[in-house]
Amino acid sequence: MSFRERRLKVVGVGGTLREGSSSLGALRRALAAAGEAGAETELLDLRGLDLPMYEPGRALDDYGPGVGRLVEELRGADAILISTAAYHGTLAGVTKNALDFSQFLSGGEHPYFDGKVVGLISTAGGEQAGANATGAMVHVVHALRGVVAPLEVSVSKAWQRTDRSGNVTDEVYGGRLDALGELVVDLAGGLAARNEETGLVEVAG
Repeated sequence: MSFRERRLKVVGVGGTLREGSSSLGALRRALAAAGEAGAETELLDLRGLDLPMYEPGRALDDYGPGVGRLVEELRGADAILISTAAYHGTLAGVTKNALDFSQFLSGGEHPYFDGKVVGLISTAGGEQAGANATGAMVHVVHALRGVVAPLEVSVSKAWQRTDRSGNVTDEVYGGRLDALGELVVDLAGGLAARNEETGLVEVAG
């Protein structure tokens, strides 16, 4: 089935272990925009997944259902939105731990995030930590062979710009999150079209 005959899939991964997580609220906003842009969407709330710590060498089947769901959703995604809180100057440990499970995507023709567009979001209590967290995620995504979307959203002073449920209330930042959600769908569609055309040329050759 060609990408024109199906909806692109955008998977959102994020949130912290805190109820009312602002990073989860920001992720919901961007993911909703991706859905409005025509994509099928899936939200992976890290608090709900209750992931154990990643242990190198441990088999996938030895982990619980949360890990299996995370790996399979990432495998099937055309684009990924990752949202983290900034803790002590970098991304939250729960986010990095979730990304470490991408090791289970190491096989196949397109390992890890190869061919996938990745949009990055961070929320922070201050002005600078969010940029540090986003920068750290850029390095992780590059290591996983993903394509980082050129728009990154960092919500500074999140306690002023979100409500008690974590929803973004500042429409300047809300608009940026909407734009990011739309952008990852647009870029993923372009990559899918290019890859399909490349495949057809190889077959014809």
